[in-house]
Amino acid sequence: MVLHKSTQFVIGVFVIHACLNANAVPVGPKLPEEEPKPLSSSIGPTYEPLNIPNLDFAVVVFNPQLDENDSRMREKGVWPEVRKTESIRSAVRIKEAITRLNQFERVTVAPSTTVSADLFLRGKILESTSELMKIRWNLIDARGVEWIDWKTSDHRVALGWHQRFYEPGKDAFQPLWNEIARDVYERLKNFARNHVNTMKQNESRSNRGRSTTLSTLEEISHTRDLVLARFFAPDLYGDTIRVNDRDQWEIAYLPDPTTEEWLRTQAFARKDQEVASLYDEHYAAFFEKVNPNYEKWLNEVYPYAREMRLEERRYKVERAVGGIILAASAVAAAGADSTEARETALAVGSAVGGGLIIKSLIDRADFKANLGLFDEMSQSYHDTFAPVNLEIQGETVTLQGKAAAQFERWRQVVHELYTHENTDAFTIHIVDE
Repeated sequence: MVLHKSTQFVIGVFVIHACLNANAVPVGPKLPEEEPKPLSSSIGPTYEPLNIPNLDFAVVVFNPQLDENDSRMREKGVWPEVRKTESIRSAVRIKEAITRLNQFERVTVAPSTTVSADLFLRGKILESTSELMKIRWNLIDARGVEWIDWKTSDHRVALGWHQRFYEPGKDAFQPLWNEIARDVYERLKNFARNHVNTMKQNESRSNRGRSTTLSTLEEISHTRDLVLARFFAPDLYGDTIRVNDRDQWEIAYLPDPTTEEWLRTQAFARKDQEVASLYDEHYAAFFEKVNPNYEKWLNEVYPYAREMRLEERRYKVERAVGGIILAASAVAAAGADSTEARETALAVGSAVGGGLIIKSLIDRADFKANLGLFDEMSQSYHDTFAPVNLEIQGETVTLQGKAAAQFERWRQVVHELYTHENTDAFTIHIVDE
């Protein structure tokens, strides 16, 4: 069919008009009417940056809370290999959640609080069963001032989550990591308001020829720098900072930041940060290696962990349910002459029932294979750590042992180097293996 030019023009206008009004159609892609707004991540919410100075945030590897003298850990469903893996993995996941807050200059996983940072999140694992993760944590700043007192946070994975929602990389405990990050953000907002108000007051004071003051966040940032400067050169910077009666750092005065000696301390501080970042990279590599197997482990162990919890609950409420052994123990409890005997009979039945659940889990070949991987990986990253080689003025220095011990040794080495006036930070090189 041949169309006249005028008809073609009318159709063209109609098509353009239809496209422009496509947003009225309830299905299909929509043309944006304005600049697209930032979207919330499917993993967690996003946050607008607060008006704060540049801050470094360190998540310290968690304490796995293992009693090496407890021979019954496995009977209780505590696997040392897995718990050590979780102590690193949890720190990495929280680091990711803190990074998504979009507030900090740098967020790292650190072996200890001896690294240089403005804020430290410390934690310990109270319970981890693949169904439940319960941790106790707190937040302190470089002054040693506690921002968030020790608190317990936990998350229980809903029945059927793995079947309905799981996909590779999706974390069953993501709500827990997001909750902790949100708590950090809410606390940070208070200090951000203080910072903004202080900046406004300083502008007014400056216009009137009066001296300015530091906001709390600026105090924290300067404290971080002064503590490290004091470590490098106590004769020069030892009196810039002092410990108050609450065992917290207080700034006495700020040194001239333009002097050659101060610039030298900052150069060494940057090298110190470079070495600390190396451990963060190693922890990230550990996460990438172990996480697929850990997610698989969570899925496979979940029904056993849930049954163990229900078994314990049945014991606590003293109900005799399911299983020949538990039924027999309930009969024994009913015929007991005393409350103590009754409690003992129920406890034995529950323990044996739980033992059967654990045994059926251990007998699985895939479970054994995953435990072997966790054991190998946790030994490499938790019990020991890959040696770090440094080349310093033509000589090689090797840091060995656990990560925290390696970093402590690094601090000894760098302190000694700093005392030699002819040594500069740029002469220290990390040797890639």
